[in-house]
Amino acid sequence: MEYSPRYAGEVVASVIDEYKSRVDTSIQIDKREYEERWRKVQEAMDARGYDSIYVCGSELDRSDVAWLAGVFDPIIERYGALLPREGPPIILAGPEGGHVIEEAAERSGAEVLFLKDFQISDEEYRWARFLSLDQLLERLGLGRGKRVAICSSGEFIPYDHVVMLQGRLGSDNVVFDPMLLRLIKYEKSEKELMIMQQANRVADAALRGMLAVLLPGATELQVAAVGDHIVKALGGGRTGFPTIVTSGERGYTVIGPATNRMIHKGEIVSLGVSPTFNGYHGVIRRTVKVGGEFTLGEREFVEAVEGLYSVVMEAAIKAASEDLPSNHIDMEGKEYLSKLKLKTLKGDLGTPWEPYTFIHNMGCSECQEGYGAVTPNTSMPLGGRVSLAIDIALTGFRVRGEQVFPVLYAVIEDAFWKEGPRIGVYNELPLQVQHLVGNLEPLREEVNPYHVPYGGSP
Repeated sequence: MEYSPRYAGEVVASVIDEYKSRVDTSIQIDKREYEERWRKVQEAMDARGYDSIYVCGSELDRSDVAWLAGVFDPIIERYGALLPREGPPIILAGPEGGHVIEEAAERSGAEVLFLKDFQISDEEYRWARFLSLDQLLERLGLGRGKRVAICSSGEFIPYDHVVMLQGRLGSDNVVFDPMLLRLIKYEKSEKELMIMQQANRVADAALRGMLAVLLPGATELQVAAVGDHIVKALGGGRTGFPTIVTSGERGYTVIGPATNRMIHKGEIVSLGVSPTFNGYHGVIRRTVKVGGEFTLGEREFVEAVEGLYSVVMEAAIKAASEDLPSNHIDMEGKEYLSKLKLKTLKGDLGTPWEPYTFIHNMGCSECQEGYGAVTPNTSMPLGGRVSLAIDIALTGFRVRGEQVFPVLYAVIEDAFWKEGPRIGVYNELPLQVQHLVGNLEPLREEVNPYHVPYGGSP
C-alpha cells in the first residue's frame, strides 16, 4: 500500500471521530486563578524587596508572560509584562500583535499598553497610541531607589530596556532573578494538569493519524499535515515545536521539522507533535520503520530506547514515592547506559549516546520553562504537583555523516504528571507503535504501561 490523499482524508476523519468526545475544550484558566498567581508572585517580590518585576518573550519564548497573563498566542513582535507590587500585570505589546494580546488581557484581567519599542522597526503605525517603557515607569512611580527584578532569562530581554532601567533606577536596583518566577510556575494547579491532559489526548490522536498515513510515497510534510489537521480539529492551537517527521538520512537532524522529502519503503522515521491546548502543551514522539519490520540490529536499538524509558520511569516513580533527590532518576538512567552494549555497523560492541536530559519540565512551553529538568546536579526532589516530560532518545552517530549503529536516532517522548507520591503518564499510545504504521487498527488493550489518567487530588 502506498500513500494517497484520499486515504489520508479518511484517516483524519476517522481519528477525529474517535477522539472528539474525549477532549474537553471548556477547561481554561479563569481570572480567579490568574489573580492567585499574581498574589503569589507579589508575596515573593515583597519578601525580596522588589517594587516590580519585568518579563519578556517572543513567539519562541512564550512561557513567562503566558503563565503570568494568559498571552498564549504572541504574533510577530516581541512583548513583555510588568507586574507591580499591587494590582494586575501590565502587558507591553507591539501595535500589530497587540490586538491579539488585548484578547488575552480580557481573559486574564491584565492591562495592556502598546510599547513603541516593540513595533516592527521599519514600519509606521500612524494611529497607534504608544507609550515608552520609561513613560510607564514614570506613571507607576518607579524611579531612583525603587527596585525592579528581571524575571525572564537575560537572552529574552532587550538590551536597551536593561540600560534604560539601570539609568532610571540605578544599576544596583536592577537585578536578574529568573528563579523567582520559575519556582512559582513550576508547581501546577489541578486545573493546569487537567488542561495538559486534554493537550496530550490531542497529541495522541495526532500521532495516531500520522502513523496511519506513514506509507511509501508520502512526503514528510504530508504526514505532518495529518497531525497538524487533527490537532486543530480537536481544539489544539500552535505547537511547541514544528511537527517532526525525519526520514532516512534526516535522522541526523534529531528534531528536524518535516520537509518535502519523499519517504521510501524500508526507511526509519521519527515522528513528533506537541500541541498547545488553551495555553498548555502536550507531547508525544516515536520512531518506526516504513513498509517493513525492523532488522535484528534495528530492533535491538529501538528496544534499548524502550528499556531506558522503563528504567527512567521506574526511577521517577521511586523518587516520587520516597521523596528522593531528583538526580536519582538521572543516575539510574546513566547506570542502564553504562551496561548497554549494542553491535555497531562494523561488528564490534558500543554504547549509543543519549543526546539530552531524560526528564524536563513542561507547561506553557514544551521544554523552555527554565527550571525543572532532571540532571546529575539536581539534588532537590521533584515538585509537589508538576507536569514533566520523559524524553528518551539514543543517537546512532557521533558526527554527522558517520553512522555507527543501524539506527541514526530513535526516541520515545511522553508527558506525565506528578502529585505528591503519585505519577502517571498522560499518553496512552504504547511505547512500541510499529504495528500502527500504515493502518487504523484499534489499539485494543495495547497502551502505555505507565499510563494513568490525571483525576485531581484523591
